Amino acid sequence: MGKAFDDAIHRLFYWIGLKIHKYRTAFFIGSIIFTAVSSYGLVWLEKQTTIDPEFVFSPTNAPWRYERAVLTQHWPLDEKNFYPGKSYEYFGYVDVLVAGKVHDAFGRPNILHAKYLNEIERINNYIVHNLTVPVLVHGKTYEVAYTDLCMTSNWKCFLNDHITMLQPRSKWGNFSAQIAEFAKDIILREVNITYPIGWRGSEPIYFGALIGRPHLIDEEGHFDYASAVRLTYNTRDEKVGNISHLWRRKLTDYLTSKEHPPSDILDFGMYHNESLPAGLQDVADALSPKFAGTVTILFTFCFAASVVLINHGRGVIGIDWVRSKPIVVVAGILVPLTSIPTAFGLLLWCGEIYNAIVNVSPFLVLCIGIDDLFVMSAAWHRTNPEKRPEVRIAETLEEAAVAITITSVTDILTFGIGIFTPLPAVRIFCVYTSVQCIFTYVYQITFFSPVLSWAADMEEHGTHSLFFCKAIQAKDTNSKLKLHLLAGSVSRKSQRRLAEEKKQRELTEIEAPPPAEEPPTIEIPPENEENGADSPRIVAPEMSSERMETPDPVVKKSSILKGKNSNRVNPEDSSKIKRVVRFLEDRLDHSDNKELDEIDIGEETLVNKLFREMIGPFLLERTTQLCAGLIYLIYFLVAVAGVLQIREGLNPKFLVRESFYLADFYKLIDETLWQEGLQMQVVVNNPPDLFSKEGREGIDRLISSFEGTYYTMAHNATMLWLTAYDRYLEDQLKDVLIPKPTNSSEWYQRCREWLVIAGGRTLWEKDTVWTQAEDHHQLVAFRFQVGLRNYRTPTDHTESCKLMRGIASSFPEFNVTTFHEYYPFADQYLELKPSLFSNIGMGLGMMLTVALIMIPDWRAACSVVLAIASINLGVLGYMTFWGVNLDSVSMITVIMCIGFAVDLSAHIAYAYALAHGCPKTRAVTALEELGWPVFLGAFSTILGIMVLTLVDSYIVQIFFKTVFLVITFSMLHGLLFLPIFLMICIPEKKEKKEKEKVGDVIFDLPADKEEKGSTPPPDSDEQSETSMDSSVHEYEHVEKEEEKKEAEIKDQPESSDGTKKTVDEEDSKHKEHEEKNEAEIKDQPE
Repeated sequence: MGKAFDDAIHRLFYWIGLKIHKYRTAFFIGSIIFTAVSSYGLVWLEKQTTIDPEFVFSPTNAPWRYERAVLTQHWPLDEKNFYPGKSYEYFGYVDVLVAGKVHDAFGRPNILHAKYLNEIERINNYIVHNLTVPVLVHGKTYEVAYTDLCMTSNWKCFLNDHITMLQPRSKWGNFSAQIAEFAKDIILREVNITYPIGWRGSEPIYFGALIGRPHLIDEEGHFDYASAVRLTYNTRDEKVGNISHLWRRKLTDYLTSKEHPPSDILDFGMYHNESLPAGLQDVADALSPKFAGTVTILFTFCFAASVVLINHGRGVIGIDWVRSKPIVVVAGILVPLTSIPTAFGLLLWCGEIYNAIVNVSPFLVLCIGIDDLFVMSAAWHRTNPEKRPEVRIAETLEEAAVAITITSVTDILTFGIGIFTPLPAVRIFCVYTSVQCIFTYVYQITFFSPVLSWAADMEEHGTHSLFFCKAIQAKDTNSKLKLHLLAGSVSRKSQRRLAEEKKQRELTEIEAPPPAEEPPTIEIPPENEENGADSPRIVAPEMSSERMETPDPVVKKSSILKGKNSNRVNPEDSSKIKRVVRFLEDRLDHSDNKELDEIDIGEETLVNKLFREMIGPFLLERTTQLCAGLIYLIYFLVAVAGVLQIREGLNPKFLVRESFYLADFYKLIDETLWQEGLQMQVVVNNPPDLFSKEGREGIDRLISSFEGTYYTMAHNATMLWLTAYDRYLEDQLKDVLIPKPTNSSEWYQRCREWLVIAGGRTLWEKDTVWTQAEDHHQLVAFRFQVGLRNYRTPTDHTESCKLMRGIASSFPEFNVTTFHEYYPFADQYLELKPSLFSNIGMGLGMMLTVALIMIPDWRAACSVVLAIASINLGVLGYMTFWGVNLDSVSMITVIMCIGFAVDLSAHIAYAYALAHGCPKTRAVTALEELGWPVFLGAFSTILGIMVLTLVDSYIVQIFFKTVFLVITFSMLHGLLFLPIFLMICIPEKKEKKEKEKVGDVIFDLPADKEEKGSTPPPDSDEQSETSMDSSVHEYEHVEKEEEKKEAEIKDQPESSDGTKKTVDEEDSKHKEHEEKNEAEIKDQPE
C-alpha cells in the first residue's frame, strides 16, 4: 500500500508542479485574496474572547461544575443578604492580603504590632470611604465609594471589623469613665479572640481565613503573632456592575502602584475576578512583541542558509546572486505568516472562541512552515540544473511531496487529536494550530511554489535574485563591489545551449568518417630533455584545440553519463567514444568509495558532500554505532526514571508573570493561608432525622471523617450550626430550665426559632435549607465548613480533592457534596494523565497509519512510530528533571511533540526506504538527501523559540523547555539513532531497477524538442498544456530518443570505397594505430 501511495502522490505532485508553473500568477494572487477575505474574521476577536480561567483550564465535564451548582441551587446569591465566604457565583469580590515588608534577617514582622495594624486601618478606611470613581448621571457627576457599591446584610456592609478586634482592647471604643469599667467587663466576657474560631458574643468569627500563620500560646487558641491579615471587599454586580468594575480597577491601581505605593511598611497582594484573566492577557501582551524578533531571527538564518557561494578564481569566493534565492526565503516565511490570519479569521468567522493561550501557536506554525521551506529548497537543489524550469518545479514538488505531506498531515492529525480532549485550553489551542497547519500546507503549494517558479525562471535567464536585473559574470566586473554585489553564474539557458552545441559537435564527430590517419607525433617536453621529469606525450593531429576545450562545469555526471545501458564507459573500449568521454572524465569528481558512487548527485553542494563523505560514514562506523547504543541506553534509563517521578498540576501562581501584581498575592497566600486556614464546603443533600440517635451518629461519623486528616484541621476549625444549636439547648436547660425536645417535630421547630434569635443567625441561616411551608419544619439540606491545611502545591490540591470526594462517596445515604474554590484546578490535574495517555495512544496509532500509507517499507514505518514513542518518553522523563510539571500547557507540547517527532524522523525513514544499495549506502543517502534539511528545520525551530526565554512567565518557560526537549530528542533520533536502527531492521541491499535508472537523464530533453523544430516554452504562461500522464511518462520518451540516436550511429552511411564503417571497425583501427605508436616510442634512441 505504501508503494502504491508513494507512486500516486509523486505522479500527482509532478502534475501539480507543471500546473503551478503555468498558472503561477493565478495561484499567487488567489492565495493573497483568500488570505485577505479570511482575515476579515479578526473583527470578531474581542467579542469571542473568553477570559474565564475556570472555563479555560478545567475540563468541560469536570465534577466541580456540578458541585458548585449544588451550592448555587441551595444558596443562591442575594446581594442584600450576603455573608463573606458563603457564595461562589459572584464576580465582585476582592481579596487583599497585607503583610509587613520582609526584613533581611528576621523575615516577616509581627502584623499584630500596633504600627502595622494602625497602618492597615488607615488604608482600609481610605478604601472604604475615600476611594471613589466619578459617575455621570443626568448631566451631573457623582463620586461613588465602596459603601455605595457593597453587598449588605441587614443593610450593613462588611467593613473588615476584625482589624479593630485585633487591636488592643483599649482602642475598641472611646467610653466615658462611668461606663468604661462596665464596657471592659462586657468585652472580656463576650469577645474571645482565638484561633481558628473566635467569638463575638454568640456569633462565631472564623479567624483561620483572616490571619496567616499565627503563633498559638495556649490550647484555647490565643495567639501573639501573625504574619498577614486578610481584607475583603464585596461589590454588587446586578445593576451597578460597570461602576463596580471601575472601582475595582481603581483599587487595583491604588494598591499595586509602584510609583506611589500606599504604604512604606506594608506589602499587598490583591486578587479579584478580573485578575487572572488580566494576568493571562499580560502574558500574551508580553509575548506578542517577541514574535517580531522570532521572524527577524528566522529570516536572517534562512537567508544565510539560502545563499549559494561561487568561486570567482584566484581565491575569491562570493555570493552567486543567480542561484541564491532570497525571494524564496521571503515566500517561505510568508507562508506561515499568512496562514496565521487566515486560520484565525476563518475560525472566528465560524464562531470559535479565542483565548490568549492561542498566542503561542504562531511560534510553532512559523517553525513548521520553515521546516517545509528547507525540505522544498533541498528538493530543488537535488533537481538536474540542466532541465527547464517547469520540469525542475515539477520534480521539486514530486520529490518533496511525501516529505511535506508527512510533515503537514501528522501535525494536523496530532493537533486534531487534541481537539477532542475535555480540557478547553488544549482544545482551543489545538483547533487554532491545526487549522494554521492546514493552510501552511496549502500555501506551500499555492503561494510558495509560484514564487519558486519565478525564482527558477530568474535562474534560467541569469537574473540577479535581489535587484531583478541581469547578473554580470565575474570576468566582466571592474571592481570588488560589483564582483560581490552583482556577479553571478551564467544563465542556465546559455549553459544549456553551449552544452548542447558541444554535444552535437561530439555526436557529429562520431558519425562522420574519420580522415586519413597520420601517425601521431611524439612530443618530449623540454623538462624531459633535461631531467626526464615528464613522460613523452602522444598528440593526435586530428584533436584540435577546440575539441579539447573543457566543457562547461555545470554539466553533471548524473546528467551526461546516465541513461539506458549507460554505465561508466572504459576509454580503451572504443577510441571514438573515448574522444567524447575523455574531456568529461577529467572534470568529474570520483569517489574512492565504490558503494557511495551509486548515489545519484543532482546539483552538488558542499553540505551534500559533507554528509555523504564525512558525517554519514562517521555516524555509521562500528565504533560510533556502539557509542550511540550506549548513549541511547543512558537516555532511556534516565527518561524512565523521570517518568516515574513525574509531577502533575499547574500552580495558579505560575499562570501570570512574576512582574504582575497577582504574583504577589499568590506569594503571600502560599506563605500563609495555603499552609493552614482555608475552608472547604461540605453539603449534606439528604440529611437524616437529626433528632434520632441513628441519624445523629451517622452525621457525627461523617463530620469526624472529614476532620483531622493530612489535609484538614481538627474539630476546633469546623464551622457547624448543629454544634451551636446543641450548645443553645444545653444553655436553655441550665439557665432557664427549659427541657430539651422530646420528639423530632419539636426539635426542628425549636431549631427554626433558634435561627431567628441566635447571635450567629446571619451565618447559620446561610447553612440550612428548609421547606417553604411555615407549618411544616423539614430540613431539606445543610452544610458545614472544614478547615484546610497543607494546601500549597498542585499535588496537594489534587490529593485533597480526591480524599474529600472519596470520604463523601463513602456516605451515599446522605448524598454528600464537597467544594472548594480550587477544585477547578484540581479537576484539571486529575484529567491530565488520562487525557495524555489517551492522546498519545491515539497519536501513535494514527501516525502508524500515516507512515504505513506514505512510506513504502512497513519496517521503516514502524521504526518511525517507535522513534515517536521513544521521543515522547524522553520528553516526559527529562522535563521532570527540568522542573516542569505535567499540566495543560506541557500537555499541549507533549501532544505537539508527536508531530515534530514525525517531521524529523519520517524524512530519514522515507529516504532510507527509497534509497538503493547496501544498508550503509542507503543510510548515507538518506542523511545526504535529508540530513541537512532535518538539521536546519530543528535548528531553526530552536532559534525561533529562543526569544521565549525573555518572557518572565512560567507558562512560556514551560512551552520553551518542552519544545526544546522535543526538538533536541527528535533531531538526535532522526540523525543518529534512527539510521542505525534502520540498518538493523532493513539489512538487505536494494537494487536499482532499469526503469529507475532511465529516469535520471533528462538533460537533453529541452534540446530534443528544439532539434525537432519546436520552440522552447517561454519563461511564463505561454507554454503548452501538458497532461498529467504525459508529464509522468516523459522519461520513457527520452529513453526512446536515446535508443533512436544509438540506432542512427550504427546505421551510418558507407564510405566512398563501398565499405560500411561500423563503430567497431573504427575502434579496432584506432587500436592498431595506438599499438604502432607504442612500438615506435620503444625503438627511439635514448
